[in-house]
Parts: sequence; structure tokens; C-alpha cells
Amino acid sequence: MRVLLVDVDSTIPNIALMRLSTYWKQSGYEVILLKLGISIYDKPTTVKVDTSGYSAVYVSTIFKGTIDNVSFENVNADTHLDIGGTGSSDISKRLLKLIEDCNCDYSIYPECDTSVGFISRGCIRNCEFCIVREKEGNLIQVAEPHDIIRHRKVKFLDNNFLALPNHISLLQDLVEMRETRMQFNQGLDIRLVTEENAELLSKLNYMGEYFFAFDSVALQSIVETKLAVLKKYIPKDWKIKFFIYCHPKLSIPDDVYHRILWCKEHRVLPYFMRHQDCWKSTDVRTYNDFSAWCNQPGVFKHHTYEQFCLKRRPQPNRADVFPGWFGTLKY
Repeated sequence: MRVLLVDVDSTIPNIALMRLSTYWKQSGYEVILLKLGISIYDKPTTVKVDTSGYSAVYVSTIFKGTIDNVSFENVNADTHLDIGGTGSSDISKRLLKLIEDCNCDYSIYPECDTSVGFISRGCIRNCEFCIVREKEGNLIQVAEPHDIIRHRKVKFLDNNFLALPNHISLLQDLVEMRETRMQFNQGLDIRLVTEENAELLSKLNYMGEYFFAFDSVALQSIVETKLAVLKKYIPKDWKIKFFIYCHPKLSIPDDVYHRILWCKEHRVLPYFMRHQDCWKSTDVRTYNDFSAWCNQPGVFKHHTYEQFCLKRRPQPNRADVFPGWFGTLKY
């Protein structure tokens, strides 16, 4: 008997599918993983998945819209087809508890050398562009760090770790794990930075940049205050990175570009994150330029936006290179 696990669009090992693999293998089934690698940026093309010969097919989709590019063939009355994940039509769907309690089967991702998992689920915030609160509810701790770590490296996927009441004791435990390189991959809440947790964060065996978010220019004052605290303990330039959220409703020069320039001024890296509506916007070319400039640290650190655009499109007519708002900027 065989079970098919379909990973539609994950860019890291899929936790739900790894737990399903453990459960079904323990039940004596052969488990096959099919990775489709569909991107939200791809032009729509249909990928056909043949379900014949499988007792059950479990499908995980993370991003909205990617599942629309999948066609399931040879599904009959005896085939159990189950589609879940944030990108599915029912974000409230959960694994059964006996499956949720299973350990992750990393063998289905043989190339993986980094553990992934959640110390906490949910969030204290309710940002309009985020579905975490709707999907997971209020913040709760769901695991201890040692429950997650299976490799020499780990990425914690918590949405708001610093909001946990006991995050200080958890950080103290993580500091002691000197042989484990770690990262809070989804970002930490800059508004919750204190002298105590900033010092502990600096003592972790950390890999890569420390991720935070700068979602709106309205947050600039508190972001600057908290960044000053962070830089007392993490003084190295470009070691801190800010997610720069963008939506077509936001003013490009007064909000989006302003936040990007703020990052350059403070010698922190931006990571330009676009809402999907940006691809349908009349400003799509500017958003593409921002992404290409911001999301390549070597380019961003050594080139201004103007220098980057002139290299990207070296036409003699300046109006063909820059959007209409660019010449009006005062900074």
C-alpha cells in the first residue's frame, strides 16, 4: 500500500508532510514525496499529478494560487485526496493530533541539513496583510527547542517569538546550545526588543542576518529607537535585515522607497516583500527594480538606486529609466 505526499510550493522541508510520512510509515505504508516546486511568480502552467496506485494523496500548498496550477489525474472513489495548507481553500484544516504529535521524517528531504520548526504558533498582532492570527489564533508555545533540533543547524519559524512571556528563559537555553547554528527565519518583532533580549540574541550561535520587519513608515520612530538598542549588542554593519512590505496602495516615494533609503542610511539590509497585487499594478517595473536592487546585498550596499537603474537600463533617455516620481524626491 502506498501514500503520495505532494509538496506544491514549499521552499523548505514541509513539516506537515514530514509528520504524515512518519505516521504512514509507522502504519506499514510506502511513502513517496513529489515536489512540484511551483512558484507564485511563475506563468500559469498546469502540472499533472497521477494519483493511480495510491491509497491516499496528501497535498500541501503554502502560497495562494499555486494549487490552481495542479491537476490531479486518475482520482477514483477509493482514492483519499486531502488538500491543506495556507494556500488551500480551508486554512482552518489541521492534522489529526496523533499525526501532529509525530516526529518529522527528514528522510523524504534527503538534501536537508537544517531542522525547521515552531517553538510557538500564532501572534499577538493582527496586521491587515497577514493571516497568521486568523489561521493560528493567539500566541502559544507549542514545543521546546530541543524537540525541533535534529541537525547542526536549525531555523525557527515562529511568527512572534519575542512576544512569548518566557522568551528570555528560552533564549538563555538557546545560548547554551553552542554547537547548534540557529536563525529565527520569519523575523522578530522590533517593537519588542529590550536590552535583555537584545544581549541574549547577540550571544546565540546565529547564522546569517537577524530578521525584523519595517512594514510602514508610520513605525519609523519606534524602529529607530529599537534599532539603537540592537546595535549596542549587534554592532556589525549589515548584520540586521528588515522585511520591507509593499502593497500598491502604499505611496512609493513617501513610504516604500523612504523605508529602503532608511535601511541604507542605517547600514542595515532591506528585503523587499511584495503583495501579490504588485504584479498587477501599473508600477510593476518599479517593484521589480526595487526587488532586484534590494534583495542582492552586494548590489544594494555599493550602488544607489539611481546607479543600479542606469546600469540595468542604460538608455540615453532618462525618462525611459526612471519612474515619474523619482525626480521629485528631496532625499
